[in-house]
Amino acid sequence: MKAAKCVVMIPVCPKCDTGLFIVKFKSIEVDYCERCRGVWLDAGELEQLAGGPLLGFQQLSGPAGKHLCPRCDQRLCELTVDSDLTLDRCPRGHGLWFDANELQQLLSKFGRSIEHLNDIFGKSNHGGN
Repeated sequence: MKAAKCVVMIPVCPKCDTGLFIVKFKSIEVDYCERCRGVWLDAGELEQLAGGPLLGFQQLSGPAGKHLCPRCDQRLCELTVDSDLTLDRCPRGHGLWFDANELQQLLSKFGRSIEHLNDIFGKSNHGGN
């Protein structure tokens, strides 16, 4: 009897192709890139961090970008939220990629508190709470 092969995919940063660290915050495992300070949130984790749904922006669609999903290696779609904020989303629904400070910027646009995120990932230069 042969043992089944198990392939474990180590998530890497879509921007700088280095391994992502797992930061546990409020029972949510956030994938964080120490090099570029980017953040990957799996499906549903944004709503958990925000304390509820952020209506509207996730229904938007955009063109495929050049970066790959850390979960399935599909090209991430560019998602323009505002004139000064473009995020990357997995076309298969695995999650969202936020460049440095974009998570804080998005949450502040929706009037959500970002102080706890500033404590973890550093202060945003885009205003907010």
